[in-house]
Amino acid sequence: MLAYHYPPLGGVAVMRVLRFSRYLTEFGWRPIVVCVDGGASHEPRDPQLLPEVPPDVLIERVRCLEPDNYSDSWDVPREKVVRNLFKLFDKALFPDDRAFWVRPVVQCVQRIVGKYRPEVLWATAQPWSTLVAGMRCKQATGLPLVLDFRDDWTTSNSDFRKTKYLEREKRLEQKVLKSADAVVSVTPHIVEALRKRRPATLGPEQFHYIPNGFDPDHFPTATKQSMSENQTFMILHAGGLYEKRPVTPLLEFLRAWFDQHPERREKVKVVLAGRTTAAVDKEIQDSGLEDIIEKLGFVSHVEIRKLMQQSAVNLLMIERVKSAAWLFTGKVFEYIGARRPILMLGPDPSPLADLLKETGLGHIADYEQPSRTAEMLEEIYRAETVALTPAQCEKIQEYNARNQSGVLAEIFESLAQR
Repeated sequence: MLAYHYPPLGGVAVMRVLRFSRYLTEFGWRPIVVCVDGGASHEPRDPQLLPEVPPDVLIERVRCLEPDNYSDSWDVPREKVVRNLFKLFDKALFPDDRAFWVRPVVQCVQRIVGKYRPEVLWATAQPWSTLVAGMRCKQATGLPLVLDFRDDWTTSNSDFRKTKYLEREKRLEQKVLKSADAVVSVTPHIVEALRKRRPATLGPEQFHYIPNGFDPDHFPTATKQSMSENQTFMILHAGGLYEKRPVTPLLEFLRAWFDQHPERREKVKVVLAGRTTAAVDKEIQDSGLEDIIEKLGFVSHVEIRKLMQQSAVNLLMIERVKSAAWLFTGKVFEYIGARRPILMLGPDPSPLADLLKETGLGHIADYEQPSRTAEMLEEIYRAETVALTPAQCEKIQEYNARNQSGVLAEIFESLAQR
């Protein structure tokens, strides 16, 4: 399993491979994880995840030479010179800053093949260099390769990054896809987009949908809470707030709710668990709502899932980009695992809005309708408990990581038996 992100790194990028490595053993597969040794300095660290790695999972950590390993300040002149060399030879960092990770990963995998005789390669991205490493490992070993796209490389993902080499990336993506024996992705939209631009070497049946999910061990029981006279009504937003995911709509619907029901304000607490920009901090400070908003910054996964289960509402704000209707943010599935009401601000209709409605947890509002959002909050406030039908509970189990690992294991079995 090739994955740049793995504990003690933290954040959403870690969780998919961690969940699969935890549950594949139940289906007869022993994972060997090849991940980064150290990792870029801007990557969040969450050492509390390390005890969740099963002891029988083998881990090979490979150093990555990348710009973020070196200071961009002349206070550390030797590192600044190296950093400037990276900028000078920018074209070598293709398709991303982890490009120099590919060769040592291939060398590591060749050693693993000689020692353990694995049957299947699985590579997950981002970073896209991990898919390139998967292709190179397939070429070096002949093992069947499963590519896992957590994002759409060359289409909707371009909303979130610089794409000066986009045409070159499209050619590389085709080359990588040609090396694959199966392709997996996290949303129906990405699966269909990849099918449409698939090379002749792949048939449509070789593309599979396995969404992100939640670890059932993290959410062992459904949380039942109702508002009492002395209880705080906590609204949780998990994840960062920045230009593409602004805090403004949150502030607007809170004001609208308090205008309609001023008595609610003393009961409400808003918790922001994630990084915020200086602009976001300033807007909160000037909003008149700073007294009810608590900014935690980055918190461990252990803490965030506790907050998800303690909240009255888990807030999901979809990035305001042209591809918003097709985004499936990973945290929504942990929101689902917590089984608390989910208030989504974003496009409806959309696959994500439909999913939330099917689970019975979702309340969908438009960014531009703070008054309607306030009405939804009032409905949630007045509700006694979260009441789910058997069909909704069954839908939730589609995102259970144990069940999803079984689906991935079936793909592995089909390739290993060739």
